[in-house]
Amino acid sequence: MKRVSVDIGGTFTDCFLVWNERRAEGKALTTHHNLASGFMAALEDACGQLGLEVEQVLSEVDAVRYATTLGTNALIERKGPRVGLLTTSGFEFSVPLMRARGYGDGLSDAQQQDLPAATRPVPIVPRAMIEGIDERIDFRGDVVFTVDPENVRTAVRRLVDRGAQAFVVALVNSVVNPAHEKQVERIILEEYPSHLLGAIPIVLSHRVAGRKGEYARTMSAILDAYLHDQMYHGLASLERVLRRHGYRRPMLVVHNSGGMAQMSSTHSLQTVHSGPVAGLEATQSLSVQFNEPNLIATDMGGTSFDIGLVTGDGVKFYDFNPVIDRWLVSTPMSYLHTLGAGGGSIARFDRLWNAVEVGPESAGSDPGPACYGRGGRFPTTTDANLILGYLDENNYAGGRIKLNRRRAERAIREHICEPTGLDLEGAALAMRRKVDANMADAIFKEVAVKGYDPRQFTLLSYGGGGPLHACGYAGKIGISR
Repeated sequence: MKRVSVDIGGTFTDCFLVWNERRAEGKALTTHHNLASGFMAALEDACGQLGLEVEQVLSEVDAVRYATTLGTNALIERKGPRVGLLTTSGFEFSVPLMRARGYGDGLSDAQQQDLPAATRPVPIVPRAMIEGIDERIDFRGDVVFTVDPENVRTAVRRLVDRGAQAFVVALVNSVVNPAHEKQVERIILEEYPSHLLGAIPIVLSHRVAGRKGEYARTMSAILDAYLHDQMYHGLASLERVLRRHGYRRPMLVVHNSGGMAQMSSTHSLQTVHSGPVAGLEATQSLSVQFNEPNLIATDMGGTSFDIGLVTGDGVKFYDFNPVIDRWLVSTPMSYLHTLGAGGGSIARFDRLWNAVEVGPESAGSDPGPACYGRGGRFPTTTDANLILGYLDENNYAGGRIKLNRRRAERAIREHICEPTGLDLEGAALAMRRKVDANMADAIFKEVAVKGYDPRQFTLLSYGGGGPLHACGYAGKIGISR
């Protein structure tokens, strides 16, 4: 068996190479400007450990499997195209109104306790980019009003004049009868064929999320269109690089529902959080191999901490209406709870509560923690671990990254020691204990709310920082294995 599996995270890109009976792990910093660079650097690292050439591996390998946070990053940074929405006349305000309570979606527990202070997220599709068209299908799927082609053309022209770079067609009751959505798609292609606008994506809501619930289905289609450009160019450029190096088989993309498919069969929305879901699927396999029926999967990376459960009673947890960023969607995903706690989580002193807080803000890989020496000025979990001796400054990431202890000391002294009066080691210990407590509280809540006792579970810890903190957060909730 010969396989290459790559996970591109917010800070590091990790590669696991299986070459018959031999194994190798490669690691490189994630290159957000060009994901292929970090991908190939991690692959070259793994190949070098086995004395293999990249071209030899890619020409003989059975499959390249790929998980990514590219979609997540695009949403966070709001780096998507300008999307135009065509909906049934009279429903133009469904998305802006967010069901009147949608501004609470995606908020932390603390923020939800103070909803009057919550703000609505910046809309992906502003009201000016939403056009209603005259048509109607009832709840049985019967046509009440047929589509007026000229009305559709007028609406599409308005959106194009306002700068639309992608179209979403989300009509009422289209999951029962999608005929009108398909007709609108044909009209758009007739009006603006590919040689005029290029390969502009047209996303039909019934294809992305074939379930009832107008708001969630429409948002699913909007997010899919919004991520399409980033995913297409990111994955297509990566596939081109692989082809140039001799890879001839399809590239498999991990889905957030737990499966995999070729890039051509993958909706952009299906790739969001696919990396952590791949870890949860691996936990399920290990549960069987080691006869451990109850496992808590914890993945501590550079940016986030993900929690999932594998239980002996055969229950598999799915989120059928997940919230992605601040948006409710109706595309089912394997259930994971994500916390802003990782190696790059930034520590600060909260003067209101007179306490050290860590996260959810992250330094990522660029500039990264202060000890990376890449311009980071704020103290992070990694800086604290270096000061406390948990990390070897000369052997970090296999010696590929030299850590700068003086920069870590300077950041912790300036932002934590001075306002708290703690010495250097005391401040670093306070940071480490705080992030451990945050993760322990999140684990206990996730397990208990599903009706289980955390003490009856075995903890599986992975990710770049997981094993480094496993004893810290496991001990706080009574997990001994």
